[in-house]
Amino acid sequence: MTNSTPTTRPVVKSMKPHLYVQHTFHMKRARNYTYNYAIMDDYILQNWRTSSNKAMAEELNEYQNRIEYRVQVLKASGLLGMKRNMERGKLQRQRKVMVTRLKEIDAELKGVV
Repeated sequence: MTNSTPTTRPVVKSMKPHLYVQHTFHMKRARNYTYNYAIMDDYILQNWRTSSNKAMAEELNEYQNRIEYRVQVLKASGLLGMKRNMERGKLQRQRKVMVTRLKEIDAELKGVV
């Protein structure tokens, strides 16, 4: 019996196959096209928001530099966004401005009374 469900593993490789067309040279003694980044990319895509690069490197038993390299590649291809919540930062900056303005208003009120 054959499986009629199409598999989409590895996810990143099926979404962006052009990332795996050209071999990137990393190690002197490794043969060309021997290193498979597809598994690492899927793991990074899945755990990007919750884990640090160091934690992902330890879990994958990889060098941290290699994880950082793949994060840069995935960011450049548009698969990964910023780790921080930009909306939260924007609201915190607005709150800080408003609190400062409120303090100024309180000082003016004290001068009026």
